[in-house]
Amino acid sequence: MCVTVFTMQINKEVNFDFILKKKWKEAETKGIFRYILNIKNSKLLSGKYAFLAQPANFIAISLKLTKLNVDRGHNRRSPEHISSMIQSFDKKRFNFTQISPEEVIIHLDGNEEDIIAINISPLEYCHSLLLPERCKCLPQVITKYSLYKALHIFRLSHDSYIRVAFNSLCAYASVNHLHWHLYYLNHRMLLEHIDLDDFMGPVQILKNYPANGFCIKYSSVRNLDKLVNWTFLIIDYLQKSEIPHNVYITRAKTDSGEEYQDIRIYIWPRKPSIGLKDASIFIPAVCELFGHLTIKSEEMYENLSEEGVANILRDVTEEKFLLIFDKVKNLIQSQIIT
Repeated sequence: MCVTVFTMQINKEVNFDFILKKKWKEAETKGIFRYILNIKNSKLLSGKYAFLAQPANFIAISLKLTKLNVDRGHNRRSPEHISSMIQSFDKKRFNFTQISPEEVIIHLDGNEEDIIAINISPLEYCHSLLLPERCKCLPQVITKYSLYKALHIFRLSHDSYIRVAFNSLCAYASVNHLHWHLYYLNHRMLLEHIDLDDFMGPVQILKNYPANGFCIKYSSVRNLDKLVNWTFLIIDYLQKSEIPHNVYITRAKTDSGEEYQDIRIYIWPRKPSIGLKDASIFIPAVCELFGHLTIKSEEMYENLSEEGVANILRDVTEEKFLLIFDKVKNLIQSQIIT
């Protein structure tokens, strides 16, 4: 049963970042998380991509305040076994109608269906979950409405470090119930300003980076509806073609150099996560494709190289990107003609 408790209404007159950070810290103080986020180590890998690496076993300490470092992987909810892009929602498995009311920190615009809840196994500062139309029990498949809501909360924020991200089924989604990830990553990243290549219409491509993918910039369309429509055109094609994908939304510099006044939406078609050969170092999900790496052990963290990371990201994305390159181009061209 889906239980909703009103927390706080968000609108343009309210400082979204202040509320989110305040409510997230209150949840931490109350001991609602499975562990206390305590990121002590991070480094930029030397090289041209400036990958940001953090060792997983340094991320958290026990809520009981023992001296033992706790690996995030040992303290999160068990991920659901997902083997198909068309896997149906299963009410018998864990889903977000089952979260406790104290995990819910924001209701958007007074809508009891659209909420933000803490991620009780956080990866980064203020790591939360956008749960659009939660009680409809939709599978982990992007709807146009959920994309609007993701961009809505993104635009409510005035913090240049805000990030919104999505893992599809078979692309390391851990719960088959529609959700987006939201967090602050207080590091400047290459994909906030990397040069993109023209592709077709307002869509550009990310080629000079190991994780090949598509990108739509707000500055290319200057209209939220158009940004959603062009983004969803590609996502919907991937979903209907049963191609796993990851989506990342970040602030970015404009072409004229204005800092963080633009929005970029990256879309990566990729190999399915089932049986990937190189997942022993890090899980190549959406954050990792963006360049934010959670490394599984201190030893791997110390020995990590840019070349090793780049090879993993290339292996995950290059084949699918090349496979659908012409098909997506023709799809965009047909929309321009009509």
